[in-house]
Amino acid sequence: MKAREYLRKNADADYRRIAKGLQAYPLYPYLQYYDLRRRLNRASTAEVSGFLRNYPDLAVTSLTRKRWLRELGKQARWQTFLTHFEPTSDAQLNCYQLQARSAAGETKAVLDEVTRIWVQPRSQPAACDPLFSAWRKTSRFTQDVVWQRFSAAIDGNARSLARYLMRYFNDTNKALADRYYNVHVNPAQIGRTANFADNTLRMQNIIAHGLSRLASRDAAEAAELWQRYQRSHSFDPNVRQRVDGVVAVASARENQVFPTESMRSRITLSNVMEDLALAAVRAQNWPEVIFWTDQLPADIKQKSQWIYWAGQARKRASGTALVDNSALVALAGERHYYGFLAAQELGLPGQMNAQNANVTNVDLAQIRRHPSITRSIELFAVGDNLNARREWYKALTTLNFDQQVVAAELAASLGLIHLAISTANIAEATNHLHLRFPLAYEAQFRQAGLRTGLPVPLLISIARQESAMQADVRSSADARGLMQLLPSTARIVARRAGMAQPTAADLADPNINIRLGSFHLAWLVERYQGQTPLAIAAYNAGEHRVDRWIKDANDMPMDVWIERIPFRETRNYVKNVLAFRHVYGSKMNTPTPTLGVSEQRLAAR
Repeated sequence: MKAREYLRKNADADYRRIAKGLQAYPLYPYLQYYDLRRRLNRASTAEVSGFLRNYPDLAVTSLTRKRWLRELGKQARWQTFLTHFEPTSDAQLNCYQLQARSAAGETKAVLDEVTRIWVQPRSQPAACDPLFSAWRKTSRFTQDVVWQRFSAAIDGNARSLARYLMRYFNDTNKALADRYYNVHVNPAQIGRTANFADNTLRMQNIIAHGLSRLASRDAAEAAELWQRYQRSHSFDPNVRQRVDGVVAVASARENQVFPTESMRSRITLSNVMEDLALAAVRAQNWPEVIFWTDQLPADIKQKSQWIYWAGQARKRASGTALVDNSALVALAGERHYYGFLAAQELGLPGQMNAQNANVTNVDLAQIRRHPSITRSIELFAVGDNLNARREWYKALTTLNFDQQVVAAELAASLGLIHLAISTANIAEATNHLHLRFPLAYEAQFRQAGLRTGLPVPLLISIARQESAMQADVRSSADARGLMQLLPSTARIVARRAGMAQPTAADLADPNINIRLGSFHLAWLVERYQGQTPLAIAAYNAGEHRVDRWIKDANDMPMDVWIERIPFRETRNYVKNVLAFRHVYGSKMNTPTPTLGVSEQRLAAR
């Protein structure tokens, strides 16, 4: 710690005096790294290459190489750059590498590779600009190449890039590109059929794009226009197949109009079949659910979601339980959301299928001696959590399954709960529930349950989903702590709960964060008349969105409503929390159904 403090103060002499006595210390290589990092732009080639050579297994070595290569590129030190360059997906470094090769005389080969980079549908780093400038002066820069990148930019909704690329078109292609861009921004323009009369493949793709965009806003209009365009154009089979699917799915979602018999035979894409099956579930159109789940390819048909809904569709279509339940019975033996729903439907207990690792102290001691694990633990001890995690995850790439499980057990024994969860997940140790679903902060959750009246398994499940039990985590959206509260939300909750306004430090304190998050969830549960799935959805997406989603859904089966949640993230969030609640209920000997009695159907409002 003292050596690092001297480095921060640029007290080089004091640092070197202390560092001499630390060469046997596991983190001595990191002292070398910290020292080099602060002056990488002026370090000698011998010094940097020596570090790369001496510490090839350090987690930050590859990062140091990349940072140094960027400095070499900025300084146009091309020979040194090529000597130390290694294959990478980093666009900036790849462009510097091409600049270096060009300087070495590989002009033709470099320009051929520039074409591949330029057509990417996203803006490239400034390091690529000199290459692009030279490349545009060659015969490789054609209207077809510009169109390829322009159409990819449109498909990727990279509007600024698409507008920028228009400057490179000749008059004919510029007029065509304008129509493409305009139907992307304003899909209703595809209704002006006279503007899209040409029967070229490019025009067909423009029509397909415009209809696809329109379908998400007005499915009926898109379907009617698609019929008109098919009478005036001879569409390429791939284009026709794509638009058939988009229009069919949009019509099913918006208007509950499913493909006719003649149209069904033209739908062969598995993703379209899945979308139609899901639209049928949302519409509670059980014959259509049965038809489309039957059409799915064998591997997709075996997804737990479709096994569940195919079984439920047959039962709900017939209005009787006297149907073949064999698929649901098999599903009920699996530990996930649909498995638990199937078990509940059949009156069976949800299966945990838990497995213990039987790890000994000898196993723990042995894995602890792994150099990267040793460094990781010491880095956690000195507060360098970022590099500690880097070392840990690098170690996992060198371990087999059994060793990874031991590493997860070691993390749990050190109180690194989040690391234990992620390590078990990386190892795919799915049945090691004691690692993947730990009872961390149990006392705080029990106190919160006592204060709010909410079941403790539910509270822990929210934290498990939100933060994987990481108390000091901060999301890109600035949500904080175990139950991932935004500071603004935390302030509102504190006022409602009569608590002091929380500081940033408070939100990293499990005692305060759990209390605030639990109070907020309790408020949502009360707001939605005790229907926990709605409260869970609101915890993730906000109550105003959930209010819109439950409008006109009175008495709808809850499993159907969950499938109707528009946001994939929130939909999966609700399913996960409900499944986690069932798992934690089992672990805590408080059996919790996936959907309680009052949660089977949406309450009337």
